[in-house]
Amino acid sequence: MTTAVLQIRPTEPDDLPGLSTLFARRFGRPFSEAEWIWKYRQLPGEGRSWVAAIGAAGTPGGEILAHAGALRLAARWRGGEGGIWQLVDWVATERSRHLRPPLVDLGRALLADLPAEGDAPWIFGFPSDRHFRLGQRVFGYRPLAEIVPLAGDVAAAAEGPEISWSDVAPDDSAEIWTASGGEFGLVRSAAFLNWRYHARPERYYRVYRPEASGARGLAVVGFADREAQMTELWLPPGVDWRTSLAGIAADLAAAGIERWTAWPAPFGREDLDDELAELGLAPTEERIVLGCRGRQDGPDPVESAAGFYYAMGDYDFV
Repeated sequence: MTTAVLQIRPTEPDDLPGLSTLFARRFGRPFSEAEWIWKYRQLPGEGRSWVAAIGAAGTPGGEILAHAGALRLAARWRGGEGGIWQLVDWVATERSRHLRPPLVDLGRALLADLPAEGDAPWIFGFPSDRHFRLGQRVFGYRPLAEIVPLAGDVAAAAEGPEISWSDVAPDDSAEIWTASGGEFGLVRSAAFLNWRYHARPERYYRVYRPEASGARGLAVVGFADREAQMTELWLPPGVDWRTSLAGIAADLAAAGIERWTAWPAPFGREDLDDELAELGLAPTEERIVLGCRGRQDGPDPVESAAGFYYAMGDYDFV
């Protein structure tokens, strides 16, 4: 009689149809082969995609019970520079035939050597409440922040000038990021932005180039049905950006967008938060957990992560 065993291993091409079915069942959307290749094989860094599968001992394949992913991308943090790991695509069947949930075994295997020496001394991610509780109990997760998104009616703000946009990021993206206050975070270069947004299958983004008082900004907006998501918003301080933001709203309204969402401004930019509020972007009832996990016997991950920038695009990514 053939014995079925739980296999913990890297994802193989033959797993992708079953993985897509699992995503559709648990997240309400499939995970196409093109998206998997883009995320885990074409990124400007290192990608890990692992599955827990039940199948015959000594043979590949089997039913996919869980998936866990992690991406290592270039970053700068207080006191260091290298790669940082973001946890993505953690999902499991609702029930398991095994005494220990397969996601626990899978997670322990995936995280066994992360973060490595030379990496940022913490890992970050945006787990659901349930996954965060599991992470606290089993993997040593710590809370970093609770993010309250902003949302509003596009039509209420759509009275601005025409703003130029493109499907790709400008070559000087890194300079705009630095001028806007970016110091610690993922290295948000043109190459990174174009992989993250322009090359992503089955999603559409626009890159806007607002200018005001001689300063240049950048905004990346994702289109999701009738909603627009401000996945990146970089605007140098000391400039009134309200008119430029209203111009973006006008372009979105012309494209049939009815609602737009954003995150509170980074780097303590109360001036920009005030301008977002004037455009009708108000706090929602949604709460997004930002969590972290440090290196065993390493520094406090919360202290290490101080000042690190996380964009809505990092959350939209998962």
